[in-house]
Amino acid sequence: MRWNCRGFTLIELLVVLGIIALLTGIAFPTMSMVRASAKNAQCLSNLRQLDAPIRSYSQSHGDRIPIANMLPAIGLNGPENGLPQLLKGYINPKSQIWLCPADLDEESVATGTSYMYVPGLLRFTPEVQMQVTRTVLLQKNLTERGQAKARTDLEGQLMGTFYAGVDASPNGIGPRAAYYPLLMDSADRHPGTRTPRNGLYMDGSVHETVQEEDAAAEAEEAAQE
Repeated sequence: MRWNCRGFTLIELLVVLGIIALLTGIAFPTMSMVRASAKNAQCLSNLRQLDAPIRSYSQSHGDRIPIANMLPAIGLNGPENGLPQLLKGYINPKSQIWLCPADLDEESVATGTSYMYVPGLLRFTPEVQMQVTRTVLLQKNLTERGQAKARTDLEGQLMGTFYAGVDASPNGIGPRAAYYPLLMDSADRHPGTRTPRNGLYMDGSVHETVQEEDAAAEAEEAAQE
């Protein structure tokens, strides 16, 4: 018996190569999206795990919000004065939980965290600092160290009041705790989401950072219920 064998024609080979190229073009973006989704999920998990040490610290210090720099400073002995260092009795400041898997910034590795501590920024608003300065200056008998502690304690109390409050201005956003996170990605690291930053909020929830208009809408809905 004779077998009639023939090879691929040039046209058939080009068609096959075209199909492979098309499938590859579809597969690579899909794989990239899967990897990005996995990194986003791990980032949310990190923030969720950081809620417990923050709450534990707060409960051990008169229910005041921890006061630390927005991001750690880089000192001679490594990162200092940031939230990871403040919470070292509750979580290892070198834990990988502090680093978002989507963060490739060398500065984040140097500071030891991918997350910005929002109260560390808000405490420098003029209203807070004016009240802190007036109160601390009245305590003439305090040492320099005592003044620093009094300032930090008061800032923590005022931040608690801030987050518990409601922005009632004409263009207000409603409950501040629904808009201002405690921790959030220090840069846009999760493209493809509505807001490419994740945040940890006062109620322990973890999700994409809330846009101002969304927070206002949620506040209005809550008021109507």
